[in-house]
Amino acid sequence: MYVMKHLILFILITESFFSCGSSTDLCNRREAKQVLENFSRAYTGLDTLIRTDGYYFHEDSTGLLHEPFMMSNNGELHILYIQYKSHIELQEKFKNNTPTGRGRGSYTLSGDTIKVRWAMLFQFNCYNVFSGQYVIENDTTLRLIWQESRNGQRNPVRNEIYKFYKYPVDD
Repeated sequence: MYVMKHLILFILITESFFSCGSSTDLCNRREAKQVLENFSRAYTGLDTLIRTDGYYFHEDSTGLLHEPFMMSNNGELHILYIQYKSHIELQEKFKNNTPTGRGRGSYTLSGDTIKVRWAMLFQFNCYNVFSGQYVIENDTTLRLIWQESRNGQRNPVRNEIYKFYKYPVDD
């Protein structure tokens, strides 16, 4: 009982430390709020360049943004932050309605280039913020050319190919 009481007290103190508005944002809440809320949600025309009725996925990725993601026509980005080994495994998760670990953010479109920023809640109201850039190869293929996390870790040009898969999954 003594240990449990102290553990609960420690958790409450830690949570209050991370949630109070200090001059240093240890949990990236301000940046995450900008990523999640500060974009126009206006029609981008992305659907005239690529398919947006499904998701994009790269089976052999080792990068920060290797998870499947969806983009809407209004600048929103939704990403699953769980690494799937194959498209088939991911399709099974969709059929069973079990994907978890979701992040979201926004994108901007400039010619054939899509720049993305997204945030993911990971613990105690703390966020990690990521960004990346894709080049549109054709209406069903995107190529990741760079990515980085909030801490400045930038991966070199990877040229990973992301293929389109229709969603919802057809039976």
